[in-house]
Amino acid sequence: MNCRFDQDAAAYVIGALSPSERLDFEKHLGGCDECTRTIRELAGIPGLLGRVEPSVLEQPVVEGPGVPDTLLPTLSRKVRGARRRRTLIAAGVAAAAVAVLVPVAVSQMGSGDGSRPSTPGASTEPSTVVAQPMHPVGDVPLEASVTLESVTWGTRLGLTSTYDRNAMDHRLPPSMDYTLCVRTWDGHMEKVGSWKSVSGMEMQISGATATRREEISWILVRAPDGRVVLRLPG
Repeated sequence: MNCRFDQDAAAYVIGALSPSERLDFEKHLGGCDECTRTIRELAGIPGLLGRVEPSVLEQPVVEGPGVPDTLLPTLSRKVRGARRRRTLIAAGVAAAAVAVLVPVAVSQMGSGDGSRPSTPGASTEPSTVVAQPMHPVGDVPLEASVTLESVTWGTRLGLTSTYDRNAMDHRLPPSMDYTLCVRTWDGHMEKVGSWKSVSGMEMQISGATATRREEISWILVRAPDGRVVLRLPG
């Protein structure tokens, strides 16, 4: 028998449900193993979206037929029906989620009431997530703080960083690529996001992992050559 919430899982992960729909879905998750399993399988999508170049989101929205209402439910059913092809499905869902994200982001920015959009998977209790400054490894031109939030499907990360090309004695490029990684207590390393830091601009990056908060030993930021430039104990 199909669960009546089976069409909401993909929309929940990328934050496309309304506050009331999100609350109903989170209440439902506590008693539905099938939806919980689907959420865990899709948990990496926010991290994949964090790798999208900012220029993609800055492009104007082109008037057209838009995204069909049945897109997310269809993707969700395909994930459950073909778990053996999990890697290919994850890539397809991420690509579709990017298409959905652009109009959603434009709509939220245009609300004009100054409120922040709701985020999926979080507790309905008031948030107590606090940003923690990351520690530099040597002299580096990057500063960052990070938040870690336990959610139903794993851990959500939020990183705010600033790159200063004039912070070093030698000449640096106007922008630099960095990656956000988490390391578990058993030594597993996972890349959860990447971005291009532009000198003088504050960048905000979202990452996600199915790893539980208590299993994370380190949060790391790596330079293009693989060096760890910032770190924070989990």
